[in-house]
Amino acid sequence: MTKLTKLSSLLIAAAALSGCTYSSDAIFPSLFGSDSENVSQNNDAAQAGIVLGTTNFEPVNISEVSNTGTFVGQKVITFRNELSQLQTSIRENNAQLQEVRNSVVNNALQYHKTVGMIEAKLQVGTTPGNPHMFEMLAQAQNNIQVMSTNSAALNQLSAKVAADTANTDYLIESIRSVYSVSGAVDEDHRQLRVLENEAGQTSILMHSLLSEVNSDISRQQQYIDTANNNIVKLSDAIRVGSYGVNNVPMMHSPLSFNNPAPMANAKSSPALISGKPLLAIKFNSDNVKYQEGLKQAVGNAVAKKPDVVFDVVAVNSPQGSNAQKYASQVFQEIINLGVSADKVNISAKTDAKASVPAVMVFVR
Repeated sequence: MTKLTKLSSLLIAAAALSGCTYSSDAIFPSLFGSDSENVSQNNDAAQAGIVLGTTNFEPVNISEVSNTGTFVGQKVITFRNELSQLQTSIRENNAQLQEVRNSVVNNALQYHKTVGMIEAKLQVGTTPGNPHMFEMLAQAQNNIQVMSTNSAALNQLSAKVAADTANTDYLIESIRSVYSVSGAVDEDHRQLRVLENEAGQTSILMHSLLSEVNSDISRQQQYIDTANNNIVKLSDAIRVGSYGVNNVPMMHSPLSFNNPAPMANAKSSPALISGKPLLAIKFNSDNVKYQEGLKQAVGNAVAKKPDVVFDVVAVNSPQGSNAQKYASQVFQEIINLGVSADKVNISAKTDAKASVPAVMVFVR
């Protein structure tokens, strides 16, 4: 089998594996989303928090060749046609890549905007299980689903570009092998040198295209994984009507700070009397060891009253200490102990007698 016949067989096999030829046949289904919008991809990608490649891949022009009438001259014409087909494939692959990129960026931007609206509403507080919030969350999930479809398209594109890259490299080897064929004229070798240079530039472009496609796949998958994790957190927050722990709305609490239980670094009180805290914690540093005391206090409270409700109160000093941060930690710790989020309330107050940030846990 000659190298030319082998190359032709490889091209046919690669086309069969990728499900297309070097013609204009598309390998991807039509991508849905907001691709019709004319947006600045770089600015929107930055705003949406996703980073993709930006190269637009355009192959070099191929020089015309003349038929010298020799065997090598015929090979030059054949090689030029094969290189032209490979360059057509580059243009098709590039068009698909830019289409996918636009869809990814636009859907990431829509996801980012929708999530931003959800978070803004949750930060000020909303009703638990607000159906309008879940509708917005479904829109964000749809954007993620489109990006997942785009990921599948990029994986298909990567496989096709990899096959084209291998064929381009083999074409260069085939061109070089013809130099040693006897019966060539000087024009044949001149045209071979020009064609070899153009095939080399095409190979470099192919490898660069493959590298960017694979980088886009990796970056987009990371974005999708992060977005899916965020959807889970937002869904939990919508169910309780507040966003996360650190952004739980803090409202004024009428509970008194007078005569609290001793606040010796999370020593719990066994009493479940209204108005007296189950647990009082002074945060005179960021390393207060309160977790074990909290665990015992919550366990005792739940054992005595399975439907107990916990009120976590952040107590700020008049100087404006950030007790909310510690209250948020305690809030999350209680939920981590197995208490349903709808059984834990959180609020904040300022007390003139407080010298350091404190958190009190009440039960009812």
